[in-house]
Amino acid sequence: MKTFHRTTVLPADADRVWEAMQYPATFLYVCRGLLGVPSLAGRSAPLREGDQETGLLTLFHLIPFSRHTIHIAEVDAATRTIRTSEHGGPIRVWRHTLHAEPLTDGRCRYSDTVEFDAGRLTPLVAAAVKVLYRHRHRRWHGLVRRHLRPADDLRRKVR
Repeated sequence: MKTFHRTTVLPADADRVWEAMQYPATFLYVCRGLLGVPSLAGRSAPLREGDQETGLLTLFHLIPFSRHTIHIAEVDAATRTIRTSEHGGPIRVWRHTLHAEPLTDGRCRYSDTVEFDAGRLTPLVAAAVKVLYRHRHRRWHGLVRRHLRPADDLRRKVR
């Protein structure tokens, strides 16, 4: 089993980030460009504990990669944490924890922790995980800039 952790400070309130974390559209947005999950497209309901979805993963939205199952193991509003249990293709185990922690001045610390096992392919998957989560965190910053900043910051920018 291998563990990967990545943290970034987002210039947005933790409650706004938490709200966004709960929607499949956010997942699709932060993965766009590298990973596609067509079965989640158009789903507008927030994630709920116990939800499960199985669907095709595509690399670069073109290359079918594997059928992947994601189970929402926990959605904890008190700690702004989501935990999933996933598997599919070469990935035997994929446990993902997403967390938003409030900081000062309307900022928050967003983190992803992934425990995974892909058997003999684990080192290759580990390299892909680094690329994927660097991309996701860059996309999170773009999402915050475009959609999650406080309204007063947006008003100042328009003027």
